[in-house]
Amino acid sequence: MAANGRKQVMLSYNSDSREIVSEVYDMLMEAGITTWMDVKGGMGDKSNSSMAKAVEDAEVVCCFMTENYQKSKPCEKELTYAENLGKRIIPCVLVDKHVWKPNDWLGIITSGLQYVNFSKTTKANRRAKVNELIARIKTQAVPPVPAAPYPQ
Repeated sequence: MAANGRKQVMLSYNSDSREIVSEVYDMLMEAGITTWMDVKGGMGDKSNSSMAKAVEDAEVVCCFMTENYQKSKPCEKELTYAENLGKRIIPCVLVDKHVWKPNDWLGIITSGLQYVNFSKTTKANRRAKVNELIARIKTQAVPPVPAAPYPQ
């Protein structure tokens, strides 16, 4: 658990990406980052309630973006809810930008955010990208320093 008793990270993804996201989950847990993933024991009897609680309890939401993620209504609900709650979002791209780019609701939510690009990873080199994600999570999970007031 994070210091405040919440999960540090929630993984939001479409089921087509389950294999790679599951690998990321395992590597995050190995690194000591408490992580929520629905198929790793996170889902309760009521899917909407379980997803809502996962978002509410997360410090950071990592969304694993594909065209099918963008088409998924449950994924849209999760990420929109995370944004509405002011959660820190780390977009993880799984598709080459020459093949597909987020647009519509997903483009709006992730516009201006720094992505972690998993699009060209293989099992052999995936750990390097997960290490990049871990570094981002560590900087995002710390409450940001408040901005100094504007001098008068």
